[in-house]
Amino acid sequence: MEPPARLVSLATSHYPLLMSELVPIPLPLLLRRAFLEFEREGKIFDLPKARFFRGLPGLDTSVHFHGHAASTPLGPAAGPHDQLVQNIVLSWLGGSRIIELKTVQILDELKIPRPCIDIINVGYNVEWSQELRLEQSLREYVSAAMFIEILRASRLLGEDFPGEWGDTIFDMSVGYDLKGISSPRVRAWMESMKDATAIVNELRSTLTGEWARYRDLPFPVRISDTLTLSTFHGCPAGEIEGIVSFLLTEMDLNVCVKLNPTLLGKEQVEYLLHDVLGYHELLVTQEAFDKDLQFDEAMGMIPRLERLAHSRGKRLAVKFSNTLVIKNHRSFFTDEVMYMSGAPLHVLTMNLVQKFREGMAQQTPLLNQEGCPKGGVVTEGAYRRHPPAG
Repeated sequence: MEPPARLVSLATSHYPLLMSELVPIPLPLLLRRAFLEFEREGKIFDLPKARFFRGLPGLDTSVHFHGHAASTPLGPAAGPHDQLVQNIVLSWLGGSRIIELKTVQILDELKIPRPCIDIINVGYNVEWSQELRLEQSLREYVSAAMFIEILRASRLLGEDFPGEWGDTIFDMSVGYDLKGISSPRVRAWMESMKDATAIVNELRSTLTGEWARYRDLPFPVRISDTLTLSTFHGCPAGEIEGIVSFLLTEMDLNVCVKLNPTLLGKEQVEYLLHDVLGYHELLVTQEAFDKDLQFDEAMGMIPRLERLAHSRGKRLAVKFSNTLVIKNHRSFFTDEVMYMSGAPLHVLTMNLVQKFREGMAQQTPLLNQEGCPKGGVVTEGAYRRHPPAG
């Protein structure tokens, strides 16, 4: 039995050397564990089969995102939790059908302070994390797509699993500036996600012995043609617009732009955090609001990018929201600031969504929100908007 999350958090803060490196496991070994575990214990990667998502009879939860069908509007946001095959598969088994994969970047050998996440109630993290090399991330994402296809073909989980509830979207995420995103390595990585034929064929060759029966399955080679952009806090408007333009035109991708809660303005953020929610310990910095994209800039930038996307036959979406920069009032991290998520960010996000809707109401109508099930806590929601006419 695993210790409670609180004990893990406290333990790792006192014994940072216990933090291990992520080491990808070969696809055949993961398949062997999953199949044996299900046959012997009725679980896959410790998730009991009773928790597998098998659809909701009589209820159509399907959506279209960037022109692709997804059987549910749910899925994890990019983070350390969805970069290994087993985590992606667990997400899928639980009902996720729009899976935003862990953000990759050109600087993939950084030494990040560990631990980099602190969650007891409110969540805090350092600005970014990097666990895998670009090439490792590519193999993990392709392997995950192949693993899901093998699960479906094997009928291990039943003849009708997942049935009509299987439409799934893998959404890339890259960061964090134009120089890195347009670099040859990151460009090659994105191209390989659009056409993973070489990696799929390489992984096919590892399916030997008991897995050889699945070697010739029609595995998808177009893993993703959608991408969520993650930028640094404080990224200027011109840089954001330049990155999105590059992704739409040179990379031929559908793009979702993640926006920051600072768009609400410092006064409104402080009012919600302190007066409405009572989180008086959460203190923001003026610098974060001064350096971030401004609301008026966003109101001008989004329509321009929509027109560009439409001219290229692509789609643009906006996502609410990124984490909030706050002063470090705890002893878990050593930096002066940290990045807040969780319940208070949910409230900020919903207020920002309202402000965004009102600001864009006279220009382009809003289509719909990617939400969460009743009782869930959402800190991020993607909005799809009609492309402009003409």
